[in-house]
Amino acid sequence: FNSRFDAIEIIYFSEAMVMGFFHRQAFFVAFALSKMTRTRSLSFSVRHGVTPKKNQFTFGVIADVQWADAPDGYNYSRTVKRCYRGALATLASAVDWWQNLPEAPLYIAQLGDLIDGVNSQIGQTDSALAGALDHLARAPCPSVNIVGNHELYNFNREDLSKASWLRHGDAEFYSFFPAQGWRTIVLDPYQIGLIGHAADDPRRMEAVEILARENPNVSPDGEAGDWLAGMADAGHRRRFVPYNGGFGGEQLNWLRSELAAAAEAAERVLIMSHVIIHPEACGGSTMAWDYEEALDIISSEEAAGCVAAVLCGHDHSGGYHHDDEGVHHCTFVSPLNKGEEGFAFGLMHVEPDYIEIRGPKIDDLLPYKNGRPISNTCKGDSISGICEFIRLPIKANMPRTIKNLERVDAIVATEVLLN
Repeated sequence: FNSRFDAIEIIYFSEAMVMGFFHRQAFFVAFALSKMTRTRSLSFSVRHGVTPKKNQFTFGVIADVQWADAPDGYNYSRTVKRCYRGALATLASAVDWWQNLPEAPLYIAQLGDLIDGVNSQIGQTDSALAGALDHLARAPCPSVNIVGNHELYNFNREDLSKASWLRHGDAEFYSFFPAQGWRTIVLDPYQIGLIGHAADDPRRMEAVEILARENPNVSPDGEAGDWLAGMADAGHRRRFVPYNGGFGGEQLNWLRSELAAAAEAAERVLIMSHVIIHPEACGGSTMAWDYEEALDIISSEEAAGCVAAVLCGHDHSGGYHHDDEGVHHCTFVSPLNKGEEGFAFGLMHVEPDYIEIRGPKIDDLLPYKNGRPISNTCKGDSISGICEFIRLPIKANMPRTIKNLERVDAIVATEVLLN
């Protein structure tokens, strides 16, 4: 379903339930048409009559499923067990949970590394991907799939540019509008990287130059060398390894313009990236190479405090940080850690002044550390059944203009534009 969007318009009926149903169906149909049309935008509007719930939406979340039909293994340093088959069982349980919600989510945020790189070594890339996508296809809504390093261990960028489960593949960064007053930005943290690109691709050549300067331990082939030799005291420079990558100048300039446009329109923003943007939201070595530039843009005057949260995967232990700008940096735990015994999946319910993260077991999804709110029990409501939840307050932004608010009052609309 996922690639470039065509334009569609849906007229909402007077009943809120019917309206919500058509909202989800419009999103679903747009995803289905997007690859076929090869265009970049989708819009669907709400006409005069009944106003939809403003600034409110719900979506599922899961990160780093990274499954393989293989015996359990370990991470690169052989310190953490990886439950390859159990991770797929967790994905299946997640879809079952999303199916049984009182109201279907708008979409599933699948934050990258859907299958493990070991599949490319055992010749099971295609079957592993099919197995994971079959489960996501059972979900009551489409999935927003993000490129992680393990996608690039299994496929090159040319392959991904043809993938029906992505939007662009070769340059997988774009934005869409899930609800009135909200913009979601999807970033591609491997635009500059050693993995996935052809040898003569300028983005790979730039990565070779960066690593030669920042970490000479890394061979230009991305495989040879003792990557972290002598780096124990290197601090955040330990991020300069092949399994991380960079956003690059083109994407960062685009991000700046997106946030400026969001601030101008008095919108709030969610950012999704496989690789982490804040070092306090991980172990300090799994950030994007140019994370500092990204943070500068997020905290810039042009952005005007419009970013509410940054959602990431990549660091399987997860992490959380609430920064000085009021941004919640959430790094979600991988299902690999506990396999079928864990509950590393959940739901995000977005309101104008807070975000709730819900799930069967919140600590399995987002670790309790760095000031993360303590979880509470939800006894069941119109959003979910009995589960755990945490509430993340959203700091009021400082919109640069109110002219868009006047337009929204005159035209009650939700517009999805994929840039």
